[in-house]
Amino acid sequence: MNTKIYTTLENGKKIAYDIILTFKNKQTNKNYIVYTDNSYDQNNKLRIYAAIYNPTNNQYLGEPIESKEWSDVITILDKITTNT
Repeated sequence: MNTKIYTTLENGKKIAYDIILTFKNKQTNKNYIVYTDNSYDQNNKLRIYAAIYNPTNNQYLGEPIESKEWSDVITILDKITTNT
């Protein structure tokens, strides 16, 4: 898998995002990609995004992530950051 994904805005500007991790949630049977644009919010916290994607072709599916799913993403990120 590439370490970057890209999107193109309506004005044609291309934006790169760094992939943090990908994983499959066995409870939802969905695959997720977690990524960042390396920008920070007003509280100086790194902006992190997540999306459902198809690992076969690395295609972003555009499905919204529900709050329970976000909870799972945060739990996995917490486990990774506390084990390093």
